[in-house]
Amino acid sequence: MITDTLIVVGLATVSLGTIQQKGGVQEQHFLLTNPGSEMVTLGRGYTSCACTTLNFQEYATVAPGDTINVTMRFDPQGKIGDFKETAIVVYGYNKYVQLTLTGESLTNEEMLMRLFPIRVSDNLRLDTDHFDLGEMRVGETKEREVVVLHKDEKNRQERIPIAYTANEKEQKGLQHITIPIKTYENGREVTINVTLDVHLGL
Repeated sequence: MITDTLIVVGLATVSLGTIQQKGGVQEQHFLLTNPGSEMVTLGRGYTSCACTTLNFQEYATVAPGDTINVTMRFDPQGKIGDFKETAIVVYGYNKYVQLTLTGESLTNEEMLMRLFPIRVSDNLRLDTDHFDLGEMRVGETKEREVVVLHKDEKNRQERIPIAYTANEKEQKGLQHITIPIKTYENGREVTINVTLDVHLGL
């Protein structure tokens, strides 16, 4: 028979995904419930490092069937790469609940490199230079968008639409279509080729 215990409602381990250091403190709420038949008294909370804090009402009591909110905060500043930070909520006599935040912390520059992996020059990067349009029939049009990062313009992002219409002059079957797009770098026009994989049907 369950007497004095606390369990997490939902996940005890939450992934924050990929975050930027400059994005500031990340916050996650956890609900702890008392499914037992006796009152539970909370003790103190502990975290795995100074980058993580835990906020809840210490020494509060949780009645059977009631829940309490626990807030876990993670500051990514100075943390690079994968992280796994834990927090412990102590209750009763030598009992505890463990909460965990995981993810990957990147600098702004690292994040931009992830989002714009295609290098055109020192100042220009693309989110992609290749699209798979799948199967298309003659006369059908599909639209996509290339995002250009201008690093020399305070990381300005330029969106360039691409439209392709399948025509009867193209050979049937899988085709690799090259579409030129134009942008500017230091006042000079730059042409960038984007590849479209298309399976042309009837």
